[in-house]
Amino acid sequence: PYSSPLKKMVLVDAGELRRFAKECLVKAGASEENATPVADVLVEADLRAVYSHGTNRLDLYCDELRRGAVDGSIKPTIATEAPASAVVDGNNAQGAVVGKFAMELAIKKARECGVAWVVAKGSNHYGIAAWYAMMASEVGMIGMSMTNTSPVCTPTRSKIPAIGTNPIACAAPTNGPPVVIDMATPTVPFGKVEFKHRKGEECPPGWGVDKNGLQTTDPEKIIFGGGVTPLGGAEITAGYKGYCLGMMVEMLSGVLAGSTVGPDLKQSMNPNAIHRMEPVNLGQCFVAIDPSKFCPGYPDRMQRLVDQMHDLPTADDAPGPVLVPGDPERDAAEKQQESGIDLHDSIAAALVKLGQTLSVEVSLHVIFLHESALHCLLDSQGEDYPCDCICVAVQIILLMYD
Repeated sequence: PYSSPLKKMVLVDAGELRRFAKECLVKAGASEENATPVADVLVEADLRAVYSHGTNRLDLYCDELRRGAVDGSIKPTIATEAPASAVVDGNNAQGAVVGKFAMELAIKKARECGVAWVVAKGSNHYGIAAWYAMMASEVGMIGMSMTNTSPVCTPTRSKIPAIGTNPIACAAPTNGPPVVIDMATPTVPFGKVEFKHRKGEECPPGWGVDKNGLQTTDPEKIIFGGGVTPLGGAEITAGYKGYCLGMMVEMLSGVLAGSTVGPDLKQSMNPNAIHRMEPVNLGQCFVAIDPSKFCPGYPDRMQRLVDQMHDLPTADDAPGPVLVPGDPERDAAEKQQESGIDLHDSIAAALVKLGQTLSVEVSLHVIFLHESALHCLLDSQGEDYPCDCICVAVQIILLMYD
């Protein structure tokens, strides 16, 4: 009775995925304490449907630990500090460990001074920048976070990549959910190109260039020898604005922290960094602002702005209502917290392989259903599957996946 083909979903409970990620990290060489924030930020990314920065990265994180390129047990330290600022030395710890330490320090200082600015050197890939900004919004503060990354973005008019994806995140409290901005400064994060490559799909036009600086939709040519374009794409479409934003992140994180910057950074967290052993020495920035030290009523005013955006009349061809930053990710997290995280086959297969290598098990659900019933399934919110879905759910153990 169905004309649409069967679709396979691999669902995993968020808590189960978090447990699996932590155990893998510990088996690879991280301490229990250090593995916790790393697993948390990876699973939070998957929950928020930012799959390029979720457990898609777990095998690379574990590989760095096993090779000794990253120290899985060391703690960050404060190199220098003033009442409202600090420089943190990450000591080559995992990025989430450094980021959590630095943002907690910024929040503590902001409680006293109103504003605090903390930078970190000697860090590593720290996952989604929003995770750190939201640490501040969860306690009623405005949070910002930025990091430089390996050079995978080609500056305007350049033939080769020379700056990173250099994301910017900002989270602000309201009377409801926070407004959360999290954006890479190229057209897309490098991880999305890797995700396309893993899935065997072409990239949309404008995402990247090949080794000659020419536009390409082949993710392999972008990853190996090419690079992603700055936000805006080519010069004629104002790609120089994205390039400027990437430079701003370098100024406020890498350069300010005294870390390695721009084209001097080694490749990490991508297929070009398989044999890296030396520390990558990323620079990161963490800002906490206590709005109560400014004009009172900040959450009320933010909520009014959010409501105004949500109430705007929609364009005739709009696919839905006007959103504010963070709405899509929060909606995805709420749904996937109930139904389980929907992992792409390629990510599930990579986790299977990693689990086999490290002897760590995880329970998954593989569901086959007609695409026409997919929306019905995701909206069931933990209730019995509608009888007309005609789906089969099979719980399997990861190590049986081969």
